[in-house]
Formats: sequence, structure tokens, C-alpha cells
Amino acid sequence: MAEYDLVVIGAGPGGYVSAIRASQLGLKTAIIDKQWLGGVCLNVGCIPSKALLKNAELAHTLRHRAKEFGISFDNLQLDFSAAVKRSRQVSNRLTKGVGFLMKKNNVDVFMGTAALKNKTTVTVTDADGKSQDLTAKNIIIATGSHSTPIPGVAIDGKKVVTYQEAILQENLPASAIVIGGGAIGLEFSTVWNSFGSQVTIVEMLPHIAPLEDEEISIELEKAFK
Repeated sequence: MAEYDLVVIGAGPGGYVSAIRASQLGLKTAIIDKQWLGGVCLNVGCIPSKALLKNAELAHTLRHRAKEFGISFDNLQLDFSAAVKRSRQVSNRLTKGVGFLMKKNNVDVFMGTAALKNKTTVTVTDADGKSQDLTAKNIIIATGSHSTPIPGVAIDGKKVVTYQEAILQENLPASAIVIGGGAIGLEFSTVWNSFGSQVTIVEMLPHIAPLEDEEISIELEKAFK
């Protein structure tokens, strides 16, 4: 049984930063994640979405404002699949960087599902079903969150998707309904629309971007319309 001063469950931004700092302060540290180093943010969240938004900005400029910049062309072709592949390259590069930081800071990495056996023991089960126990004086739970399904709507991963499936799909939808006008919904709406999709946003609150100042939400609505 491996013994640690600290075991961190979840290798997203909260988890891996905690693990690095703990190791730097002299604690023998391990980190566990069932899927990725870097968590949702680096792999299917904020990092690849920002890469796609950069592509979307260029696509929008070329489609609607090229003449302002003294650019003219015939038969503009936009390759959405290439944009998605670029976003994966950006994501993979940064994820490898997290792996490098784990090694550099002597943090042991375990890929698998974690379960608390008791207040000082974590059981890790890998993809092959093999389990091992890690003991720790301290345990940090940094497992993040997940999408809340809509009652009565089946997510099939193809036609009805969450952000995790959408960000990996290389086929541009001809049209899309985005349920939720928060940051994630607005990002996907911007990307798809910039590449030519017809997008409808559905938001139950009075304005999109409801967590922002109302003036910002109103100006965003004008821009989207």
C-alpha cells in the first residue's frame, strides 16, 4: 500500500495546481483522475473552446469584413474540421505540459476511478478493473462538476449533445438549437454561426449571459441579433 502525505482526487486546474504546490512544500503527493490530466478545462472546455473562438473570429472577419482590411477573394472556403483539429492540437500540447509538471514536481499520477475507503484511504480502480489502495494523511477532493440533463431529453451524443461531445465533433451542423445562453452556450453559438450555421439560442431568463451585468447582456443580444 502506497503512503502519501496528500492525495488529490481530480486533475483539473484546482487539483493539479494543489498537487504541485503541496509537493513543492515538501509533501509526498499523488493525484488521481479517471480520464485526463488537466481536467475538463484543458481537454474539452475552456482551452479548446478558445482555440475554436480564434478560428471563428478569423472566419467572421473573412466572411463579413474582409474589404475593410483590403482583402478580396473568390469562393472563400472554410474548413470546420480543420478548426476542430487545431483546437485538439492546442489542447493536447497543454495537457502534455501538465504531465511534464507532474514529473518535474515529483507528483505521482494514478489514472482511474477514486473511491474513499475510509478517512485516510483512497481506492483507485484503473480501466482494466485493477484496484490499489493509497493511504494519505490529507485528501483533497477536486472533482469538478458535470452537465445537468434536461428532463425528457435523451442525450445521444450525436444529434443531442452536451459541450463535451460538441467540442469534438468535426462536422459543422447546418442548424442548431443551443439550450442555455450562458458562457458555454454563447461560445458554441459564436463558433458555429461564424462558420455558417443557423443558430437559435434558448434561454429561460430575460437576457443571455444572465450572470453578467445587464448592460453587457443587452449589448451581447444586439451583437448576436
